[in-house]
Amino acid sequence: MPEQDQPAAARSRAAVVSAAPAAAAEAARAEAERLLADGYSVLLLTPAFGKRKPDPSRGGVHVVEVRVGTSFDSAPGALGKIGRKAVLTTRNARGKALGNPAATWSAADIAAEIGPYLDAFAPDVVVACDKTAEKAVAKIGRAAVAPGKAQSKAESPAQPSLLIGSNNNAGMGYAWARAVREHAGITARNIQKKSYAFAYGSDIKAEDKDWVDPLWGLARVADTLDTVTHVLSESGLAVFGRLNGGLLADDLPELRRAGIRSGLLFHGSDIRSPDRHIELYKFSPFRAPVSEEDQKLTEVLRGKTDEMAKWVAEFDGPVFVSTPDLIDDVPHATWLPVVVDLEQWTEGTRAPLEREVPVVVHAPSRPFMKGSDLIEPTLRDLESRGLIEYRRLEHIPQADLVGVVQDADIVLDHFVIGNYGVMTCQAMAAGRVSIANIDQRVRDRVPAEIPTIQADPDSLGEVIEGVLADRDKARAVAATGRAFVREFHDGRKSAEAIGPWLRGA
Repeated sequence: MPEQDQPAAARSRAAVVSAAPAAAAEAARAEAERLLADGYSVLLLTPAFGKRKPDPSRGGVHVVEVRVGTSFDSAPGALGKIGRKAVLTTRNARGKALGNPAATWSAADIAAEIGPYLDAFAPDVVVACDKTAEKAVAKIGRAAVAPGKAQSKAESPAQPSLLIGSNNNAGMGYAWARAVREHAGITARNIQKKSYAFAYGSDIKAEDKDWVDPLWGLARVADTLDTVTHVLSESGLAVFGRLNGGLLADDLPELRRAGIRSGLLFHGSDIRSPDRHIELYKFSPFRAPVSEEDQKLTEVLRGKTDEMAKWVAEFDGPVFVSTPDLIDDVPHATWLPVVVDLEQWTEGTRAPLEREVPVVVHAPSRPFMKGSDLIEPTLRDLESRGLIEYRRLEHIPQADLVGVVQDADIVLDHFVIGNYGVMTCQAMAAGRVSIANIDQRVRDRVPAEIPTIQADPDSLGEVIEGVLADRDKARAVAATGRAFVREFHDGRKSAEAIGPWLRGA
């Protein structure tokens, strides 16, 4: 069924608890499948001996095989090891002798193990598949029903609500969510999975340990089913962590069953084809990468983007891209402009180019993708001749970066990809002279003149000398930068781009 035709659906959650080990829990699995068919998201809790890692969702049912605990689990050294072995051996022997695997668990054991999972998933109904499971559920203060007795009740949220995740590259996931809240009046939040050196804002943060923790993933399912109507996946990432596998494609069946509409959002290297880029852009970094590291990166990106492109071609929801150049790779995509906080990125106190020797700043997050190695010989030459003071910035916190850019005269950004991104917008917002290599095909996709002086790696030296020779002309271009950012990158255009999808238009 096409994404746009998905009906509103029930958001009920059910937990099925069995006291029998996984291999013997056929009745519990059958109940889980029945509930799934009735529209529930289902958590199946079954015991397992020893440490077990939860498997990804099996056919839409979250199966968690919780390990058997013993009173010796917290005991140190040999005592704990011997004690655990003795208790588990006794339990195994007892279960085998009675021909009843459930005999290896007590209700207290089960209650201690399943409590955190039930708290995270917050099910609307708990189904106990045997007497021991029923007693265990009662011990943690929850009511249980017998198999076949659950009734689905939860409904979809009445108002649209957006979840963006789980990348937050350059803090854009958070910025877009805020833009949707402020300019579209629609509830929106973001998730940040990646650990950044910079403290980007985020509504929900997932450390690496959270991303693989089933408790975290189950809590995300519960929150999403209770509150979210639309999910926008950055780079094809999941929003439930590794619970279903780690990609949106893994979460999609559960989202679709709940009537949650899903879209895709790409930032750059997650969808940009190196081969297509070589064909279209003269200075493509993928044409002849010099270092072994960059050669390997190009091959990795070639494989990943080829696979992503195949999936995007089959995806039936909307696709957004953060920069206009990516429309080369996804022609049917909608441009979702990056957002700059104009209250943070104010103009510098000093007008650009007032100093005899201007400060030129280049802050490459990924030098290979910015063409840093191609432009730096020119910059070093200009500096050696006393024409500029060159500052290359790396791994600088966002709070510090603002001041450095405001104090600069000239800011350099992209020189090989052909687009303009966050750094260019921040430089324009700060009233600096911005120089970059923005391809004409990209400029043609923006319905206004981009106030960035054009230069490529071959012409950069000549362009900078021209700027120094006619400083008033360069200052006049810089003076229009903030108005351009306000028109296209203060969040209003982003909210306009995504608003129709969120409102169901």
